[in-house]
Amino acid sequence: MAKGKEQGKPQHWMVGGGDEPEVSRRAKEIFVEWAPEDPLNAEKVDGRVDTVEGALTAVAKAREGLETLPFLGGRKLVWLADCTFLGDNVTGRNESVRESLASLIELLGKLPPSEAQFLISAPGVDKRRSFFRQFEKWGKVEVFDPPDLRRGRDRGDWMDEISERLRRAGLTAGPGVVELLMEIVGWDGRTLEKEMEKLRLYLKPETKVTEQAVREVGAGRRELEVWDWCDAVVAGKLGPARAGLRRLLEQGESDVGLVMILAGSLRLAALGRALQEARLLRLPAPGGFGQPSLDPAADAFLPRSSKGEKPNLWRLGKVTGLCAHRPAEGVRRALHRLHELQIELVSGGDRARALEEGVLRLCLD
Repeated sequence: MAKGKEQGKPQHWMVGGGDEPEVSRRAKEIFVEWAPEDPLNAEKVDGRVDTVEGALTAVAKAREGLETLPFLGGRKLVWLADCTFLGDNVTGRNESVRESLASLIELLGKLPPSEAQFLISAPGVDKRRSFFRQFEKWGKVEVFDPPDLRRGRDRGDWMDEISERLRRAGLTAGPGVVELLMEIVGWDGRTLEKEMEKLRLYLKPETKVTEQAVREVGAGRRELEVWDWCDAVVAGKLGPARAGLRRLLEQGESDVGLVMILAGSLRLAALGRALQEARLLRLPAPGGFGQPSLDPAADAFLPRSSKGEKPNLWRLGKVTGLCAHRPAEGVRRALHRLHELQIELVSGGDRARALEEGVLRLCLD
């Protein structure tokens, strides 16, 4: 790996991966750290393009910047920023683009460390590409990929990362905030950045983030309200369940649609309690970022979607914890009552009254 004599650091650096905000943040950090004494010796080339012609132009500008020595001497720094044609896309697979990137690699191997350094940031970079593999020979590569939320360990790591990003933004997460943000953004780092910026502006000058603040400014607020109502019913919290139901109906939600969504949560809760009683499901201690754990023998009891996907383990653990005070038989009985409620709703009569009374029975069962 080539080292810059002046900095004692890699001569060339690539930052890539699917976590676009982290790729951008790290690249900016390196660009500032590597900045030459003369600011005119630092050049940024926009690599965010949609066409083959745009990609060829970006590579040509990067080459030109690296080959053009500063008029007054000193070290040159070129940053090819937000490069989109290193991913698995039509532009990136174009033969002319591949050839231009190969010639850029050849140039990097010839540049004296004291004369030029090259930085490239590439969100969504395809690590199978020849350019990626060749770059590792001439410089350092950092990859920031989002976690696979289907895996418990990565989910815990992502929760820790959300907490850390809140801290870096000058915000302090209150109880339940990290979990709620993860429900809203999934693994999408860009959406997380947007949510944090909205929270920062909403709370200013305060810095303590509460669940209420996340709910008031969060993306997908309607979905959050529906899931909160489902959780209240599963947990048997009559007050929040009744208030949530009335609010949702006032907002125009379908009574039949709400019951169908609730049925999914109750089925998952019944499964979780059955697995827990059979000692096949273990829940983490309350208040932590831990992930529920399943015994391998539980796999045979897990339902599959039409795509072959299993239930979300984190959601399974959450609804199971909400109804921990109920035996598995009690949750199955609630499911039977919910089925009766569905029949009543489609049979005519006062549907709003039937739904409220049905929710009352579910909470008190």
